[in-house]
Amino acid sequence: MKKLKIIGLGSGDYKQLTLSAVEQLKSADILILRTEKHPTVDYIKSLGICFITCDDIYDAAETFEATYSQISQRVINSCEDNKVLVYAVPGHPLVAEKSVELTLEKAKDSIDVEIVPAVSFIDSILTALQIDPAYGLKIIDGLSLDIQKPDFLCGNIITQVYSRFVASEIKLKLMELYKDDTEIYIIKAAGVKDLERIEKLPLYELDRIDWVDYLTSVYIPPVGEASKFKTMDELVALMSKLRGEGGCPWDREQSRESLKPYLLEETYEVLDAIEKDDIDLLVEELGDLLLQVVFHAQIAKEDGEFDINDIITGIVNKLVERHPHVFGDVIATSESGALKSWEASKRKLKGITTYTQTLVDIPEAMQLQRLMKN
Repeated sequence: MKKLKIIGLGSGDYKQLTLSAVEQLKSADILILRTEKHPTVDYIKSLGICFITCDDIYDAAETFEATYSQISQRVINSCEDNKVLVYAVPGHPLVAEKSVELTLEKAKDSIDVEIVPAVSFIDSILTALQIDPAYGLKIIDGLSLDIQKPDFLCGNIITQVYSRFVASEIKLKLMELYKDDTEIYIIKAAGVKDLERIEKLPLYELDRIDWVDYLTSVYIPPVGEASKFKTMDELVALMSKLRGEGGCPWDREQSRESLKPYLLEETYEVLDAIEKDDIDLLVEELGDLLLQVVFHAQIAKEDGEFDINDIITGIVNKLVERHPHVFGDVIATSESGALKSWEASKRKLKGITTYTQTLVDIPEAMQLQRLMKN
């Protein structure tokens, strides 16, 4: 079987290279570096070691996804029988290294892969800022902030802040979640002697730093209640406290039956805000309606029936099931087609095959409301 060794070059200081890594670099039949733009490369050159890099792919590929896919494919294609290929990457091979992730996927069952660990840039950042990750730490690819969100209750390291343009994009996304003057740290070349640089500044100044490069990351300390927005978790925790020992006597006394009038009232107040086209009022009334959902979820949790996670999971699954024209192979080319697809999925899920069954399925409360109108 073909052999591949993936080694880490550390966060930047050549002294961080392990003895094992140096031995692998010297004994490699074929050595591929993800990039030559790393402080340890000068040391590798001083050892007289020959290598090829993937910097040409960076220059040619149009997206990062394409770049890392092509790099991983080059590594796989370079593997030969009876030869040891070494692929060397900055930092630790398994920390924020997409090319390694893709390479491991493509090498399954066909190539024998060995991982040689190293000091990651995360280790160097923690050391430079004197942070203990035991109190919570989230690592986020700065290019994936649309799908990965920071955690306000712990520290967050944002990677891939490799240019002022990217820093600007990251700043705008972070300012949707944090206050503009939230204090952050920008770290360049953490752990590299004579190159390491750390600066504390408000978030809104992130893209004003002119020394940002490919060795730059951002650290955001925990902000807790000082965050710009509250989260669903905070609302759920607040309701739990109100219903718990030492909480609010009124909240503790409520039941599903006693909350029914409030649920109906808040629903009508939402409708009223929509009729008035009052956005501020709509935000407030939707919050009141959401509170009713959380209230019922907390009561059910106390009774060991379900909790807010079951509710969220249920509606997510339902949306996927009811939209086969989005998540499946059903085609809906118009609004009416989408509605028909929704209704068909709904009837199938509930086992409804006749119009009579459809009428029977109408909630009793809605039937009563229609009778009262007539």
